[in-house]
Amino acid sequence: MSAVTVTQRPGQLRATLTGPVLGEDTVVALAAALEMAERTSGVRAFVIASGGPAFCTGMPLAGDRPTSDILGGLALAHDLLTGLARSPLVTVALVDGRVTGGGVALAAACDQVVAGPEATFRITELLVGLLPAVLLPVVARRTGHQRAFQLALTSQELDATAAVGAGLADRAARDPEAELMRIMREVGRTTPAAVAALKRYRDTLRPGTGSLEQAMEAMRERLEDPDGRARMSLLAGQGLLP
Repeated sequence: MSAVTVTQRPGQLRATLTGPVLGEDTVVALAAALEMAERTSGVRAFVIASGGPAFCTGMPLAGDRPTSDILGGLALAHDLLTGLARSPLVTVALVDGRVTGGGVALAAACDQVVAGPEATFRITELLVGLLPAVLLPVVARRTGHQRAFQLALTSQELDATAAVGAGLADRAARDPEAELMRIMREVGRTTPAAVAALKRYRDTLRPGTGSLEQAMEAMRERLEDPDGRARMSLLAGQGLLP
């Protein structure tokens, strides 16, 4: 089964995750779908949704994975998150299930996050002895640095309403699909060039939030810690890691 199912609807191209784990195959498939959306005439929005009860549980982090493999996956994910933020299209995450780890960054990188009644958001990296090195800057751009730090430090779980209050989501909706239709009507009142220009201008206003190289070095230190590796292996054996 493909990691992502791509469908086209009026004004939008949708990528539906067929599983909750943000593996490299899923990252590559999402990046390809985004590129397709940007090339397709008439598409105004790129939508990420999920076909399962969980939206996205983040990257596979089993303790026996080589450090180089994990860092390579993080670099791919970083490129995808950057692409979502900088795309000339309006990028939308339809979240109506559990979101943890890197899945939080996947949603937060989008221009609009619609949180359904079953949505929960939780940054879980510290629970397994890791750092949300790629995730934290993406979340901080939405919530502010202290709020992002607090969410990472405590692994606090937010429901849809709390996520909107924190800035992690934009809209809480009983019917995410109906809310998406409202977004499409709102987008339809603008021009593609104006949307692209607004997103470029927004990027000039954002302060620097750390480089990929800094994130890789911070993660490498945690991945090469024997105690951290042992904890990851234990949790993976208990089925608590993706």
